Amino acid sequence: MVDEARKKLKICLICVVSAAVLMGCIYYFLSAGEGGTVNEGTLVCQELEETC
Repeated sequence: MVDEARKKLKICLICVVSAAVLMGCIYYFLSAGEGGTVNEGTLVCQELEETC
């Protein structure tokens, strides 16, 4: 009985982690496809010191 509960929990956790990884990959590829330019922030200001 305890082994059955552990097996169900293990399967549930694997599903949750897999879904999180899949959603992260989808988000990454969709946001990378936008191709926006960064024009604000600390690193940009250090690169473009004459405008900051």
